[in-house]
Amino acid sequence: MNKIKLLYDVTRAMRNQEKIGGVLQAHVRRDQEEIASLRTTFETNDAGKSRIAVSSKLNLDGGHVTRESTTEFDFPGQCHSGSGMVRGLFHRHHGAHGCCGIKGVFTRLSLAFGILSSLKVEEKGNGAALVSLDLSDVPEELATMLLEKMQFKNDCLMHHGILKERHKVETLNGTLVITVNKDHIIETITANLESTALDDNSGRHTLAAIAEVQFT
Repeated sequence: MNKIKLLYDVTRAMRNQEKIGGVLQAHVRRDQEEIASLRTTFETNDAGKSRIAVSSKLNLDGGHVTRESTTEFDFPGQCHSGSGMVRGLFHRHHGAHGCCGIKGVFTRLSLAFGILSSLKVEEKGNGAALVSLDLSDVPEELATMLLEKMQFKNDCLMHHGILKERHKVETLNGTLVITVNKDHIIETITANLESTALDDNSGRHTLAAIAEVQFT
């Protein structure tokens, strides 16, 4: 199966959906302890109406913090996509790997093509497909960038008191799996990330995150 043609068909099919909705669930674990969980339901339509409901739970020093919120907005005729997450993945600070100007363009293109070359597509029965990405297969430049992102997220967890001390991330492993039905509509997106990190006392810990989006 031609993966470029498949990705093109998927993006067209998702773009032409009158309504896109689903549920995102995520869990973050340090060793055997769950330190954060998140559940988000979302729905948006062609008329520009969107609704997002978020429920999160943090475990802090034996206590629990739970937060729930609902946001609704209406922007007729305007396109508000989830591209911010993609932009966040490829955004870098000025001066890092030539992010500005024409060099920055080619840097982002090389990262995008690196992901594309690492993608694997498995054709299922009745025209469905499974798209997967293993971090062990991505180019070194992209792996380094993802490791830096994981370190940044780890520092944020410490800043907000979820982790008691700073952890230096040493390794990062993980997979991304996307299931696509016969109509080229995405059904689920599942991500599993696991890293090893050292605390201030040189103790080694496992940090893991599991996230799944189920489209409805």
